[in-house]
Amino acid sequence: MFNRLVATTDMEIMEINNGIAMKAAQIRAEYRGFKAMDALQLAAACLSGCDLFLTNDKQLKQFKEIRCITVGELD
Repeated sequence: MFNRLVATTDMEIMEINNGIAMKAAQIRAEYRGFKAMDALQLAAACLSGCDLFLTNDKQLKQFKEIRCITVGELD
């Protein structure tokens, strides 16, 4: 199912690089309650130019650099 989703949408799979790791560290420093994996995903989204981050974690809605919405908020 995941492979089909990637193949049929405009989705980019990114490798974690030094820039993403550094951005994730900055995110974790600013948002102390964010988990490392969340910070990595947000960092990748920021550096790739995303304008929307879809999550099930309401805590991530605090993030200021990208609009974060929960799945329940989808219209």
